Amino acid sequence: MLRISVRHSLTSIGSRPPLPIAAAAVNQHTISMGSPAGLSIRGAETRDAEAVSRLLAQLGYDATPADIASRLARILMRSDHRFVIAEAEGVVIGWIHASVSEHIDAAACVLLEGLVVDREHRGRGIGRVLLDDAEAWARSIGCSLVRLRSTDARTEAHKFYQHLGYTKVKTQHAFAKAIDPEGERLIARLVPRVEH
Repeated sequence: MLRISVRHSLTSIGSRPPLPIAAAAVNQHTISMGSPAGLSIRGAETRDAEAVSRLLAQLGYDATPADIASRLARILMRSDHRFVIAEAEGVVIGWIHASVSEHIDAAACVLLEGLVVDREHRGRGIGRVLLDDAEAWARSIGCSLVRLRSTDARTEAHKFYQHLGYTKVKTQHAFAKAIDPEGERLIARLVPRVEH
């Protein structure tokens, strides 16, 4: 079993102070990995853009490292977003992006914007550690609910989430409308290429 080190600080939303890292972060997890090196969890940096792009492609989405770097720079400046990297032996093998979501019809919650673990490292507890981090962040900022959306074809991911206590609450359709030529290009990128 390997000890996971966690290097980050929690950001609070509103007037609630963050919990101390020992109480709020994943700092005592152990997971079994095939490699002798440990897993570390840290906040993302713009230098991670290439690795984030590589892993995003495994989900079936194409984005250049330059596009990712630009978006990541904006996301990292926001206190209502959290982007965390999982590394093993200095190689990025997973990430999770979470944000605070507020709607008029429901209490604020944390929305999982994306989660991916490199296909070569799946089934070793890394996804669970990343989810634990997002859930700890949600608790630390006063959110009682974590939500996510998952493409219908990702049946293995659905089993993973349900195994970790997530409940399927509804099935819905996603719509988008291009309002200019750039929007037409962007719509095509919203549909992932999912491997079966």
